[in-house]
Amino acid sequence: MIINIELLKIYWLVILAILIIFTFLRFYLAMWWKKEGAVKYNLENKKITVIVPCKGVDLEFERNIKSLINQSFKGFHIVSVVDSMDDPAVEILRNNQLEVICSDRKFKGSGKVAAISTAIEKYSQSDIFILLDSDTYVDNTWLKNLVSPLGDGSVGAVSTYPFYDPVGKGNLWDYIKKTWGYLGINMMEFKPTRFVWGGSVAFRKDLIFPENFQRFSQSVSDDSQITLFCKEKGLDIAYAHKTRPIVYVNETRSSFMEWSNRQVAISISHSKKALYAGITIYGLMIAYLIALIPLSIFVWDIFLLGYLPWLLNILFNISREKKGISMIFLASVLLPFIYFINMVKGSRSNHIIWRGKKYKLKNDKV
Repeated sequence: MIINIELLKIYWLVILAILIIFTFLRFYLAMWWKKEGAVKYNLENKKITVIVPCKGVDLEFERNIKSLINQSFKGFHIVSVVDSMDDPAVEILRNNQLEVICSDRKFKGSGKVAAISTAIEKYSQSDIFILLDSDTYVDNTWLKNLVSPLGDGSVGAVSTYPFYDPVGKGNLWDYIKKTWGYLGINMMEFKPTRFVWGGSVAFRKDLIFPENFQRFSQSVSDDSQITLFCKEKGLDIAYAHKTRPIVYVNETRSSFMEWSNRQVAISISHSKKALYAGITIYGLMIAYLIALIPLSIFVWDIFLLGYLPWLLNILFNISREKKGISMIFLASVLLPFIYFINMVKGSRSNHIIWRGKKYKLKNDKV
Protein backbone atom coordinates (compact mmCIF):
# COMPACT_ATOMS: atom_id res chain seq x y z
CA MET A 1 0.00 0.00 0.00
CA ILE A 2 1.46 3.34 -1.12
CA ILE A 3 0.86 6.32 1.15
CA ASN A 4 0.07 9.58 -0.64
CA ILE A 5 2.20 12.04 1.34
CA GLU A 6 0.37 15.12 0.06
CA LEU A 7 -3.02 13.70 1.05
CA LEU A 8 -1.58 12.75 4.45
CA LYS A 9 -0.48 16.36 4.97
CA ILE A 10 -3.91 17.70 3.99
CA TYR A 11 -5.76 15.25 6.26
CA TRP A 12 -3.45 16.06 9.15
CA LEU A 13 -3.87 19.84 8.70
CA VAL A 14 -7.65 19.38 8.82
CA ILE A 15 -7.35 17.25 11.98
CA LEU A 16 -5.02 19.83 13.57
CA ALA A 17 -7.46 22.65 12.80
CA ILE A 18 -10.30 20.63 14.37
CA LEU A 19 -8.23 19.89 17.49
CA ILE A 20 -7.31 23.57 17.95
CA ILE A 21 -10.92 24.72 17.43
CA PHE A 22 -12.15 22.02 19.83
CA THR A 23 -9.59 23.04 22.47
CA PHE A 24 -10.68 26.68 22.42
CA LEU A 25 -14.37 25.79 22.12
CA ARG A 26 -14.20 23.47 25.12
CA PHE A 27 -12.80 26.18 27.37
CA TYR A 28 -15.15 28.82 25.97
CA LEU A 29 -18.16 26.57 26.63
CA ALA A 30 -16.81 25.77 30.10
CA MET A 31 -16.76 29.47 30.94
CA TRP A 32 -20.26 29.87 29.51
CA TRP A 33 -21.71 26.94 31.47
CA LYS A 34 -19.94 28.13 34.61
CA LYS A 35 -22.02 31.32 34.63
CA GLU A 36 -25.24 29.42 35.30
CA GLY A 37 -26.86 28.95 38.71
CA ALA A 38 -27.69 32.59 39.45
CA VAL A 39 -30.92 31.65 41.28
CA LYS A 40 -30.64 32.41 44.98
CA TYR A 41 -32.12 30.00 47.47
CA ASN A 42 -34.03 31.49 50.38
CA LEU A 43 -32.31 29.97 53.39
CA GLU A 44 -34.70 31.40 55.94
CA ASN A 45 -36.47 28.72 58.02
CA LYS A 46 -34.55 25.97 56.23
CA LYS A 47 -33.06 23.23 58.37
CA ILE A 48 -29.55 22.61 57.06
CA THR A 49 -27.39 19.74 58.28
CA VAL A 50 -23.73 19.45 57.30
CA ILE A 51 -22.46 15.87 57.59
CA VAL A 52 -18.72 15.33 58.11
CA PRO A 53 -17.68 11.65 58.01
CA CYS A 54 -14.38 11.18 59.86
CA LYS A 55 -11.90 8.36 60.15
CA GLY A 56 -8.60 9.27 61.70
CA VAL A 57 -6.97 12.69 61.59
CA ASP A 58 -6.50 13.85 58.01
CA LEU A 59 -3.81 16.25 56.88
CA GLU A 60 -4.62 19.76 58.23
CA PHE A 61 -7.66 18.23 59.97
CA GLU A 62 -8.31 20.90 62.61
CA ARG A 63 -7.72 23.70 60.11
CA ASN A 64 -10.35 22.13 57.85
CA ILE A 65 -12.85 21.78 60.68
CA LYS A 66 -12.38 25.41 61.73
CA SER A 67 -12.94 26.56 58.14
CA LEU A 68 -16.35 24.87 58.24
CA ILE A 69 -17.26 26.39 61.59
CA ASN A 70 -16.29 29.90 60.43
CA GLN A 71 -18.85 30.22 57.64
CA SER A 72 -20.40 33.63 56.95
CA PHE A 73 -23.83 31.96 57.06
CA LYS A 74 -24.60 30.67 60.54
CA GLY A 75 -27.98 28.93 60.37
CA PHE A 76 -26.83 25.32 60.05
CA HIS A 77 -25.97 22.31 62.18
CA ILE A 78 -22.79 20.23 61.91
CA VAL A 79 -22.75 16.54 62.76
CA SER A 80 -19.54 14.52 62.50
CA VAL A 81 -19.75 10.74 62.23
CA VAL A 82 -17.07 8.25 63.31
CA ASP A 83 -16.89 4.45 63.39
CA SER A 84 -15.86 4.45 67.04
CA MET A 85 -15.55 6.95 69.86
CA ASP A 86 -11.94 5.78 70.17
CA ASP A 87 -11.16 7.47 66.85
CA PRO A 88 -8.41 10.10 67.37
CA ALA A 89 -10.56 12.65 65.49
CA VAL A 90 -13.14 12.67 68.30
CA GLU A 91 -11.08 14.74 70.74
CA ILE A 92 -10.41 17.45 68.13
CA LEU A 93 -14.07 17.52 67.08
CA ARG A 94 -15.28 17.88 70.65
CA ASN A 95 -12.67 20.55 71.40
CA ASN A 96 -14.32 22.51 68.60
CA GLN A 97 -17.79 21.98 70.14
CA LEU A 98 -19.06 19.72 67.36
CA GLU A 99 -21.59 16.94 67.77
CA VAL A 100 -20.06 13.49 67.28
CA ILE A 101 -22.12 10.34 66.65
CA CYS A 102 -21.19 6.74 65.84
CA SER A 103 -21.94 5.16 62.50
CA ASP A 104 -24.75 2.58 62.62
CA ARG A 105 -23.49 -0.85 61.61
CA LYS A 106 -26.86 -1.83 60.11
CA PHE A 107 -26.01 0.10 56.94
CA LYS A 108 -24.16 -2.18 54.52
CA GLY A 109 -22.51 0.35 52.21
CA SER A 110 -18.96 1.64 52.47
CA GLY A 111 -17.78 3.17 55.75
CA LYS A 112 -18.38 6.67 54.45
CA VAL A 113 -21.85 5.85 53.07
CA ALA A 114 -22.80 4.19 56.37
CA ALA A 115 -21.70 7.33 58.24
CA ILE A 116 -23.73 9.60 55.94
CA SER A 117 -26.77 7.30 56.14
CA THR A 118 -26.62 7.34 59.94
CA ALA A 119 -26.70 11.14 59.98
CA ILE A 120 -29.46 11.41 57.33
CA GLU A 121 -31.66 9.00 59.29
CA LYS A 122 -31.09 10.87 62.56
CA TYR A 123 -31.70 14.29 61.02
CA SER A 124 -34.42 13.27 58.56
CA GLN A 125 -36.38 16.45 59.40
CA SER A 126 -33.70 18.58 57.74
CA ASP A 127 -34.57 20.30 54.46
CA ILE A 128 -31.04 20.27 53.05
CA PHE A 129 -28.10 17.96 53.55
CA ILE A 130 -24.52 18.95 52.83
CA LEU A 131 -21.59 16.53 52.73
CA LEU A 132 -18.07 17.70 53.45
CA ASP A 133 -14.98 15.49 53.62
CA SER A 134 -12.83 16.00 56.69
CA ASP A 135 -9.71 16.47 54.53
CA THR A 136 -11.24 19.50 52.78
CA TYR A 137 -10.65 23.17 53.58
CA VAL A 138 -13.37 25.64 52.53
CA ASP A 139 -13.57 29.44 52.36
CA ASN A 140 -16.11 31.29 54.51
CA THR A 141 -18.68 31.70 51.68
CA TRP A 142 -18.61 27.99 50.77
CA LEU A 143 -21.94 26.98 52.32
CA LYS A 144 -23.90 29.95 50.96
CA ASN A 145 -22.53 29.49 47.43
CA LEU A 146 -23.10 25.73 47.57
CA VAL A 147 -26.75 25.96 48.61
CA SER A 148 -27.88 28.91 46.45
CA PRO A 149 -28.46 27.00 43.16
CA LEU A 150 -30.93 24.67 44.91
CA GLY A 151 -33.44 27.50 44.50
CA ASP A 152 -33.88 26.24 40.94
CA GLY A 153 -36.26 23.27 41.08
CA SER A 154 -34.53 21.63 38.11
CA VAL A 155 -31.31 21.26 40.15
CA GLY A 156 -30.96 18.04 42.10
CA ALA A 157 -27.52 18.58 43.63
CA VAL A 158 -24.85 21.27 43.81
CA SER A 159 -21.22 20.24 43.88
CA THR A 160 -17.69 21.55 43.67
CA TYR A 161 -14.34 19.90 42.94
CA PRO A 162 -11.21 20.49 45.02
CA PHE A 163 -7.88 22.04 44.20
CA TYR A 164 -5.17 19.70 45.49
CA ASP A 165 -2.50 21.84 47.12
CA PRO A 166 0.86 20.49 48.33
CA VAL A 167 1.88 21.06 51.92
CA GLY A 168 5.00 23.21 51.75
CA LYS A 169 6.97 23.11 48.50
CA GLY A 170 5.60 19.72 47.52
CA ASN A 171 7.10 16.99 45.36
CA LEU A 172 6.38 15.76 41.82
CA TRP A 173 3.61 13.40 42.94
CA ASP A 174 1.89 16.23 44.82
CA TYR A 175 1.84 18.25 41.61
CA ILE A 176 0.75 15.27 39.53
CA LYS A 177 -2.25 14.90 41.86
CA LYS A 178 -2.87 18.64 41.67
CA THR A 179 -2.82 18.55 37.87
CA TRP A 180 -4.79 15.29 37.77
CA GLY A 181 -7.52 17.16 39.63
CA TYR A 182 -7.84 19.71 36.83
CA LEU A 183 -9.64 17.04 34.79
CA GLY A 184 -12.36 16.97 37.44
CA ILE A 185 -12.56 20.77 37.48
CA ASN A 186 -12.74 20.87 33.67
CA MET A 187 -15.58 18.34 33.75
CA MET A 188 -17.41 20.36 36.41
CA GLU A 189 -17.13 23.55 34.37
CA PHE A 190 -18.74 21.87 31.34
CA LYS A 191 -22.39 21.00 32.08
CA PRO A 192 -22.71 17.84 29.92
CA THR A 193 -19.80 16.16 31.76
CA ARG A 194 -20.67 17.35 35.26
CA PHE A 195 -20.93 14.91 38.15
CA VAL A 196 -21.20 14.95 41.96
CA TRP A 197 -18.05 15.05 44.06
CA GLY A 198 -19.05 13.69 47.46
CA GLY A 199 -16.42 15.72 49.27
CA SER A 200 -18.48 18.91 48.90
CA VAL A 201 -22.09 18.58 47.78
CA ALA A 202 -25.53 19.91 48.76
CA PHE A 203 -28.92 18.38 47.98
CA ARG A 204 -32.51 18.60 49.17
CA LYS A 205 -33.68 15.77 51.42
CA ASP A 206 -36.11 14.28 48.91
CA LEU A 207 -33.31 13.36 46.50
CA ILE A 208 -32.39 10.49 48.83
CA PHE A 209 -34.83 10.29 51.72
CA PRO A 210 -37.04 8.30 51.94
CA GLU A 211 -37.45 6.95 48.37
CA ASN A 212 -33.81 6.18 47.61
CA PHE A 213 -32.49 5.87 51.13
CA GLN A 214 -32.10 2.07 51.20
CA ARG A 215 -30.30 1.99 47.85
CA PHE A 216 -28.00 4.76 48.97
CA SER A 217 -27.20 3.12 52.32
CA GLN A 218 -26.02 -0.05 50.54
CA SER A 219 -23.77 1.65 47.98
CA VAL A 220 -19.99 1.89 47.90
CA SER A 221 -19.66 5.42 46.50
CA ASP A 222 -21.76 8.31 47.79
CA ASP A 223 -20.93 10.65 44.91
CA SER A 224 -21.64 8.13 42.13
CA GLN A 225 -24.93 7.19 43.78
CA ILE A 226 -26.08 10.82 44.13
CA THR A 227 -25.11 11.42 40.50
CA LEU A 228 -27.22 8.38 39.55
CA PHE A 229 -30.25 9.65 41.49
CA CYS A 230 -30.05 13.03 39.73
CA LYS A 231 -29.96 11.32 36.32
CA GLU A 232 -32.86 9.03 37.21
CA LYS A 233 -34.99 12.00 38.26
CA GLY A 234 -33.96 14.12 35.27
CA LEU A 235 -32.41 16.76 37.53
CA ASP A 236 -29.37 18.91 36.77
CA ILE A 237 -26.14 19.00 38.76
CA ALA A 238 -25.03 22.58 39.40
CA TYR A 239 -21.44 23.68 39.91
CA ALA A 240 -20.67 26.15 42.71
CA HIS A 241 -17.75 27.74 40.86
CA LYS A 242 -17.34 30.73 43.19
CA THR A 243 -15.90 28.64 45.98
CA ARG A 244 -12.55 26.82 45.88
CA PRO A 245 -12.31 23.87 48.29
CA ILE A 246 -8.74 22.78 48.98
CA VAL A 247 -7.46 19.32 49.82
CA TYR A 248 -3.91 19.49 51.16
CA VAL A 249 -1.71 16.66 49.91
CA ASN A 250 1.60 15.01 50.72
CA GLU A 251 1.87 12.19 48.18
CA THR A 252 4.21 9.37 47.27
CA ARG A 253 4.10 7.45 44.00
CA SER A 254 2.33 4.48 45.60
CA SER A 255 -0.23 6.58 47.51
CA PHE A 256 -1.06 8.61 44.41
CA MET A 257 -1.44 5.60 42.10
CA GLU A 258 -3.63 3.81 44.67
CA TRP A 259 -5.83 6.90 44.95
CA SER A 260 -6.09 7.65 41.21
CA ASN A 261 -6.72 4.00 40.28
CA ARG A 262 -9.49 3.87 42.89
CA GLN A 263 -11.13 7.06 41.61
CA VAL A 264 -11.22 5.73 38.06
CA ALA A 265 -12.33 2.23 39.11
CA ILE A 266 -15.34 3.65 40.96
CA SER A 267 -16.30 5.86 38.01
CA ILE A 268 -16.11 3.19 35.33
CA SER A 269 -17.84 0.58 37.50
CA HIS A 270 -20.95 2.73 37.10
CA SER A 271 -20.50 3.35 33.39
CA LYS A 272 -18.83 1.14 30.80
CA LYS A 273 -19.17 4.06 28.38
CA ALA A 274 -16.72 6.01 30.56
CA LEU A 275 -14.26 3.10 30.35
CA TYR A 276 -14.47 2.76 26.57
CA ALA A 277 -14.35 6.52 26.03
CA GLY A 278 -11.41 6.97 28.40
CA ILE A 279 -9.28 4.19 26.91
CA THR A 280 -10.10 5.36 23.37
CA ILE A 281 -9.39 9.04 24.05
CA TYR A 282 -6.15 8.59 25.97
CA GLY A 283 -4.98 5.71 23.79
CA LEU A 284 -5.43 7.81 20.64
CA MET A 285 -3.85 10.82 22.36
CA ILE A 286 -0.72 8.86 23.26
CA ALA A 287 -0.51 7.31 19.78
CA TYR A 288 -0.92 10.75 18.21
CA LEU A 289 1.79 12.35 20.37
CA ILE A 290 4.24 9.54 19.67
CA ALA A 291 3.46 9.45 15.92
CA LEU A 292 4.29 13.16 15.58
CA ILE A 293 7.97 12.45 16.31
CA PRO A 294 8.79 10.32 13.21
CA LEU A 295 6.33 12.29 11.07
CA SER A 296 8.07 15.58 11.88
CA ILE A 297 11.53 14.05 11.28
CA PHE A 298 10.93 12.02 8.13
CA VAL A 299 7.87 13.54 6.43
CA TRP A 300 7.33 17.22 7.20
CA ASP A 301 8.72 19.39 10.00
CA ILE A 302 5.41 21.26 10.19
CA PHE A 303 4.05 18.17 11.96
CA LEU A 304 5.64 19.66 15.10
CA LEU A 305 2.66 22.05 15.16
CA GLY A 306 0.62 19.01 16.07
CA TYR A 307 1.78 19.45 19.66
CA LEU A 308 -0.01 22.82 19.79
CA PRO A 309 -3.40 21.58 21.17
CA TRP A 310 -1.55 19.59 23.85
CA LEU A 311 0.56 22.63 24.77
CA LEU A 312 -2.57 24.81 24.90
CA ASN A 313 -4.10 22.43 27.44
CA ILE A 314 -0.91 22.59 29.49
CA LEU A 315 -1.02 26.40 29.36
CA PHE A 316 -4.64 26.34 30.55
CA ASN A 317 -3.50 24.22 33.51
CA ILE A 318 -0.65 26.59 34.29
CA SER A 319 -2.99 29.61 34.06
CA ARG A 320 -4.90 28.31 37.10
CA GLU A 321 -1.89 28.74 39.38
CA LYS A 322 0.70 31.31 40.40
CA LYS A 323 3.37 28.98 41.75
CA GLY A 324 4.95 25.63 40.95
CA ILE A 325 4.63 26.33 37.24
CA SER A 326 7.56 24.11 36.18
CA MET A 327 6.20 21.19 38.22
CA ILE A 328 2.70 21.66 36.78
CA PHE A 329 4.19 21.67 33.27
CA LEU A 330 6.03 18.39 33.92
CA ALA A 331 2.97 16.83 35.55
CA SER A 332 0.79 17.89 32.60
CA VAL A 333 3.20 16.20 30.18
CA LEU A 334 2.96 12.93 32.13
CA LEU A 335 -0.80 12.95 32.72
CA PRO A 336 -2.10 11.36 29.49
CA PHE A 337 0.07 8.33 30.22
CA ILE A 338 -1.06 8.20 33.86
CA TYR A 339 -4.74 8.50 32.88
CA PHE A 340 -4.31 5.60 30.45
CA ILE A 341 -2.72 3.45 33.17
CA ASN A 342 -5.60 4.36 35.52
CA MET A 343 -8.14 3.29 32.88
CA VAL A 344 -6.44 -0.04 32.20
CA LYS A 345 -6.00 -0.89 35.90
CA GLY A 346 -9.49 0.39 36.75
CA SER A 347 -11.05 -1.85 34.08
CA ARG A 348 -9.52 -4.90 35.77
CA SER A 349 -10.74 -4.01 39.26
CA ASN A 350 -13.82 -5.62 40.77
CA HIS A 351 -13.04 -4.22 44.21
CA ILE A 352 -11.28 -1.28 45.84
CA ILE A 353 -9.33 -0.78 49.07
CA TRP A 354 -10.58 2.31 50.85
CA ARG A 355 -9.26 3.39 54.25
CA GLY A 356 -8.12 -0.13 55.08
CA LYS A 357 -11.35 -1.89 53.99
CA LYS A 358 -12.08 -3.91 50.86
CA TYR A 359 -15.28 -3.15 48.92
CA LYS A 360 -16.75 -5.01 45.96
CA LEU A 361 -17.69 -2.67 43.10
CA LYS A 362 -21.25 -2.84 41.86
CA ASN A 363 -22.12 -2.27 38.21
CA ASP A 364 -24.96 0.24 38.61
CA LYS A 365 -25.13 2.15 35.35
CA VAL A 366 -25.06 5.93 35.45
